Amino acid sequence: MKDTQGTYRLEYGYMHCVGRTAYIAGTADSEKQARAWVDAQSRKPAGSLCTPDNDPIRWCPVRHCHMQRQRPWFSYRKM
Repeated sequence: MKDTQGTYRLEYGYMHCVGRTAYIAGTADSEKQARAWVDAQSRKPAGSLCTPDNDPIRWCPVRHCHMQRQRPWFSYRKM
């Protein structure tokens, strides 16, 4: 697979009962680096990523919401 140079935005987020959130985690200088970041983050244990205070995982109004115990998703996109 060819490595595409350029700047890639690294993203993560959560799917919630009240909607989807997305956050920018940084940038990578190539698609290969971006893929490696996604792979590394996906292998880490749940809870190793700092969830922002305003994320619904912290304040969801639904009692016993099953989505409060989820793992984040990770992705990247070319800038």
